[in-house]
Amino acid sequence: MWAAAPVLAPHAQQLVLDEEFAQAAQTLAAPLRASLTPQTRVHYVLVNDPAINAFVTSENIIFIHSGLVQKAKNAAALQGVIAHELAHIASNHLLQQEVHAKQAMLGALAGAALGIGAAAAGAPQAATALMVGGQAGAIQTMLSHTRTQEAEADSRAIAALHKAGLSAQGMVDMFTTLRTESQLSYDAPPPWLVTHPLPPERLSSLTRATQSESAQLTSGLAKAESSINFPRLQAKVMALTASPGAVLRKYNAFDSVSRYARALAYTRQGKLDFAESNLAPILKENPTDPFYRELTGQIALQRGDLPAAYAIYKALATEFPDHIMFRYQLAEILRNQDGFPDAIAHYQAVTRMWPEWAEPWLGLGLCYGKMGRLAESHLARAQGFLVAPNPEAARQSLALAQQYLRTTPNPDAEQWATALQTRLDNLK
Repeated sequence: MWAAAPVLAPHAQQLVLDEEFAQAAQTLAAPLRASLTPQTRVHYVLVNDPAINAFVTSENIIFIHSGLVQKAKNAAALQGVIAHELAHIASNHLLQQEVHAKQAMLGALAGAALGIGAAAAGAPQAATALMVGGQAGAIQTMLSHTRTQEAEADSRAIAALHKAGLSAQGMVDMFTTLRTESQLSYDAPPPWLVTHPLPPERLSSLTRATQSESAQLTSGLAKAESSINFPRLQAKVMALTASPGAVLRKYNAFDSVSRYARALAYTRQGKLDFAESNLAPILKENPTDPFYRELTGQIALQRGDLPAAYAIYKALATEFPDHIMFRYQLAEILRNQDGFPDAIAHYQAVTRMWPEWAEPWLGLGLCYGKMGRLAESHLARAQGFLVAPNPEAARQSLALAQQYLRTTPNPDAEQWATALQTRLDNLK
């Protein structure tokens, strides 16, 4: 892993499920995937924490701390982090560890609801995806790799970057930042140093790899910078994780990045007129930008205007069917408007794209229940509790589903119940 902390600080950490962040990470990962886990679906989640840290779980979820994004020198540095984490997946390092961090982290994901139900119930302050978060404070164990595994991950990451025509200089820049930060820490070592050794020879090895790069690879640094708008990503991450006041103080100019950051900060504060006044000029310049449009949807949700929010998210989900959070938001809106059949279709699409995320399963269960499909309702809830993970709750929901199936046979549901029973039995 890029960095690891064995025990988190006692304050709660917030997981931020943001489509723009996930898409940026996927864009940076795309040229590397031919060499690293080409057939594996990988998800990217932002952790609201100032520490420079990133890690991957055995469910192929790469968690990146907000502090790492803020301290990264450029897009290539973030790309180097992603390359390193993908290399751990490709090398099966996670399967070699006798640790269970995935259970705690996936449990935190179970609480990462977007809160549209709260908006419908009259609590708009809880409804914006800008404040999405499950509490990750329960995570007590992160994955720790050996020096041999770290060296292997570095080597595979460099090879993947070079094969894609990219320089590994971003990795060197990130390690240099880590070393500088460690030298500035007096009270306690930074979290990545506790179980993630950073010996001098590791940075030296990376530096030698970049010094021997061809001019073509060196010029390839521009590929990462041109693939995403990194200053905008940094502004978005800060707007999602820092105090709105800090965001407003830093982004006080009139360029598009600053206006976007302010619009996000004002939305978090509930100052929706100010948010719209900052969003309007940049939306006029880029009316097709999906994330500017998403923010208009979030503002509509905060205003309690579900029909307007529905129109926005329906268009986004249609244009970008692989954007998980757009589909999930649309499903939540439909559920709160009693559009259960359509909501089910979108929840199902989300569960196919990300079966390890509990919330869509639970939303699916609510829809089935409203439609009187009680066996399927409890099966969906059991599936959600299983990945939460809450095995006992999953067993209880499965038992209820099996009761309904005895009186109302349903071959598809019975097959689902059998698969769930097998998975639960394997947990014993």
